[in-house]
Amino acid sequence: MQKRERPLVSRADELGELWRSGGTVHDRAGGAARAWICPPGRLLAVLPDSRQAAEFVSDRRTLFPEEPLFRLAEPPLTVQTIGSRPLLLERGEVLRRWTMEGGVLAATPGALMAPCLMADGELPVERGEEYARDRLVAWLERSGYQRADLVWSPGQYVLRGFIMDVFDPAHALPLRFEFFDDIVERIGAFQPSTQKSVAELDAVSLHGMSGAVGAMPAALLPPDTRLLLYEPQKIEDQAVSFHWLWEELASEAGVEPIPNWDAAFRELARCPRLRVTRAVEFAEARLDLDELPPFKGDFGAVLRLCRDLDASGYSISIYSVNPRFLDRDEGPFSSVPFVEVLEGKLSSGFADRSEKRAFISDRELSGVSSAGASSEWRAPVEWRDRLTEGQLVVHEDYGVGVFRGIEEIVTTGTTMDALIIEFAENKRLLVPVLQSHKLTALAEHQNDETQLDTLRGSRWRKSMERDKKRAQEEAQALIEIFARRELERRDPLALPGELYREFVRAFPHTETADQLKATAEIMEDLSGPFPMDRLLVGDVGFGKTEVALRAAFRAVAAGRQVCVLVPTTILAQQHYGTFRSRLSGFPVSVGILSRFTSKSEAGRTMADAENGAVDIVIGTHKLLQKGMAFKDLGLLIVDEEHRFGVMHKESLKRTYGAVDILSLSATPIPRTLAMALRGLRSISVLSTPPEDRLPVTTFAGPWHTSLVRKAVAHELTRGGQVYFVVNRIARMEDRQRMLAAFFPEARIRIAHGQMPERELEKTMLDFYSGSIDILLCTTIIESGLDVGRANTIVVDDSQELGLAQMYQLRGRVGRRGENAFAYFFYPEHEELRKETADRLEAISTLTDLGSGYSIARRDLDIRGGGEIGGTSQHGKSGTGGFNLFYRLLEQELARLRGMETRLAEVSYDQGGSIPAFYIPQEGVRVTLYRRLLQVVGMDELTALMGEMEDRFGPLPEPVRLLAGLTAVRNCGAAFGLRTVSVRKNETAVVGDLEELGSCLKAKRGWTVLGAHAVGPGGVNGAAGLLEAMREAGGAVEGRRK
Repeated sequence: MQKRERPLVSRADELGELWRSGGTVHDRAGGAARAWICPPGRLLAVLPDSRQAAEFVSDRRTLFPEEPLFRLAEPPLTVQTIGSRPLLLERGEVLRRWTMEGGVLAATPGALMAPCLMADGELPVERGEEYARDRLVAWLERSGYQRADLVWSPGQYVLRGFIMDVFDPAHALPLRFEFFDDIVERIGAFQPSTQKSVAELDAVSLHGMSGAVGAMPAALLPPDTRLLLYEPQKIEDQAVSFHWLWEELASEAGVEPIPNWDAAFRELARCPRLRVTRAVEFAEARLDLDELPPFKGDFGAVLRLCRDLDASGYSISIYSVNPRFLDRDEGPFSSVPFVEVLEGKLSSGFADRSEKRAFISDRELSGVSSAGASSEWRAPVEWRDRLTEGQLVVHEDYGVGVFRGIEEIVTTGTTMDALIIEFAENKRLLVPVLQSHKLTALAEHQNDETQLDTLRGSRWRKSMERDKKRAQEEAQALIEIFARRELERRDPLALPGELYREFVRAFPHTETADQLKATAEIMEDLSGPFPMDRLLVGDVGFGKTEVALRAAFRAVAAGRQVCVLVPTTILAQQHYGTFRSRLSGFPVSVGILSRFTSKSEAGRTMADAENGAVDIVIGTHKLLQKGMAFKDLGLLIVDEEHRFGVMHKESLKRTYGAVDILSLSATPIPRTLAMALRGLRSISVLSTPPEDRLPVTTFAGPWHTSLVRKAVAHELTRGGQVYFVVNRIARMEDRQRMLAAFFPEARIRIAHGQMPERELEKTMLDFYSGSIDILLCTTIIESGLDVGRANTIVVDDSQELGLAQMYQLRGRVGRRGENAFAYFFYPEHEELRKETADRLEAISTLTDLGSGYSIARRDLDIRGGGEIGGTSQHGKSGTGGFNLFYRLLEQELARLRGMETRLAEVSYDQGGSIPAFYIPQEGVRVTLYRRLLQVVGMDELTALMGEMEDRFGPLPEPVRLLAGLTAVRNCGAAFGLRTVSVRKNETAVVGDLEELGSCLKAKRGWTVLGAHAVGPGGVNGAAGLLEAMREAGGAVEGRRK
């Protein structure tokens, strides 16, 4: 058979005849090369799934930053969002802008079939112009906007006095309008997650939604559009699945059906088009492009490639976000000045042989790609701290009641806010806001069974006496442990040098603030004379491993060895790969001990550890076996700490003596967290998500075959992979037959701990590499697997799992900026125990990013914190829940150690409050009261006041007075203040004034006589006292209440 000749070309615009016939071209490189080959002019690029579309947009923006570029997103396929007018209008605005501006539009088949809405009108708003606020609100209501307390999602608005927030779906960020009467004084954009302004604008247009006209995007293409279809067969497959899923949800959601892909493609076929595929047998021409090999830190090989390409006449560009790679003076590319080094993101590198151009990305350099970051909106962070009406609370003097909102009260002629707490027999207690520190929230799971206390009853008093006695006993036990620990000493580790700083610079991502803070805390521990025993709590994917790597590098640089203990062989293999990749190029050796390690390799590693030839050893329980020894162990890192028993950890401490210990966990066991909170161990919390992580949508409920099918189909449709967890091996074959019947084209494999080791390893590695679509497995995957394309997990028989297990399983998905889904099913007709129902409720409600810490706190309330001195992992903490018991224990510890922190006693007859005219939304007002009353320093107070002024306008006098009173109460004791009385005409202060007294004397209107000081009244008196405190000592940390 004669070999078919396929012409070689560089760019798609050289294939004129194929454009007219809708021909097919072979692209061997893939990845970022897809964005490189696009012709100039208006182009619609269709990619199989959302992940590839996001990567394409990121690549195209990097390679052609000046070109107009748009992405048409698919509507989320849930009953709640499938017909969302704001989201459909947002899609319509993308189409409108592309039609007007030209350039490239990236879309998936689902994005082209689903409807969009074109705004039916707009309202221009300019700074300095007059707009009646009531008429503007009426226009928003008529136009389909919804009133909300906080604006964070498209289609929402809120009016607070002279400030209006609006999230127009046609804008990338929500807008903030500040009025003076009816004149628009300021227009800004703000970040929905922080509610803080980020940009100033002169004019904007608001778009109407209610009368918007719907249409299919494929029918709205301008006549000069050209069409590129990447992997057409995959596009068709995804289109069929998307259409089926839409139809399944549409009837339940009450929205119209959509045309299928055939109908959409008939519209698209009016345009000149070209198909691009990596399957050469279907191609009529070839693109002269090559993919590049991965180097993963082997910079010698990278430099050799650069010199070879340069000798062949290539121009070479390296795109990276790593500061180390971008440093032309001291970075790895300082010796190749002919190489262009640029800051930017590419999903992969490639070489264009026709144009003699080569592009190298972070994927080749370090094995990490940073392209395709998400831009989805997140709910405001302050929602985590909100206190909602109807929530159970505990008042330390009166017991359990229900929070019923805020009420203005008048006392001694002054109006102030009070929190309403309802107790048994419908009795109400009004708690002034400055006394709200006496309230703690009770865990939600207790709502159904908790009995409300009576205001005059003795039950609460007796239970508090029992809790106080137990707190005294535990505090005494802790004091003895503190005494033993203080006898341990070790030499501080050498300070970090230039090699450590180079290692930090080599991190290919931007650290979160929490990562930097945790690293600083660990470095301080390692520099001290006492052995470190720190718990690092962080959600899966929030960067614990990088923090641990920096601790390990510091230890090795100081000449010590590091042991990394992990619970499973698979996690050991993954950590081994991560550590080797991250440490490549540095003089650090890494060994491994696990089931997959051969006997000879294990022997060599153990010998190297004993004689000091290996710096870091990663392993499972094999590290605890007899004969395992280190020459000079300096740091023990325990990952997934909740998987190890108490005696395991205690035996390690005994074996290695005064060794530094860093424990990592997304969900620490209750005893671990209880001990950390109680001061026995130090704790660092990573609760700030990386920018490209989204919360995992979580469902917990009875088995529903139709929903299972939809869930798996949805993930496969968008090019992802699925974990299907069946905890009973005997049921796996049944589930495999079911999945094979539903998805005959899917690649399904089984994985469980009873398989032969090598077979299990190969299965896991195949799933990691993407050659398996559905992994039918046991909970063996709960620890550490990091598969970026796996963003749906289905868990069968979840009633048999603990909360920590469920949380760890959910952590397997949502690690790369994709919307991720977790489904926890239990048998349809099974009656659940109360504790089981509590856990399922917890996993479905605590879905915010960073909620691993909250999960552990919830588990503490469900199971309790356990005994401090023994090995019990759990046991009830106290009548009022863990929060209140922790406070009692903390107070008792401080008393026994002579370190009691007092709050200044503050009284006032002025209206210190957050008035309703300033913030009408009661829920927002309560949250800000709580945040304000937790302020622990002057800097924090200043930041919060600045945020409130940005969000709500100039601070009225009652807010400024409340801020001053709060700061004096929380921080004043550090300056010797005992009592402060703020009246209308006078402020009186009593305490050990010393330096504060000298500062007050210099203030106008203040008189100081020994332990007493008198000054102006009202807000001026509070402000003068605050200023004197700043002068006397700056920001002072008080105790958080």
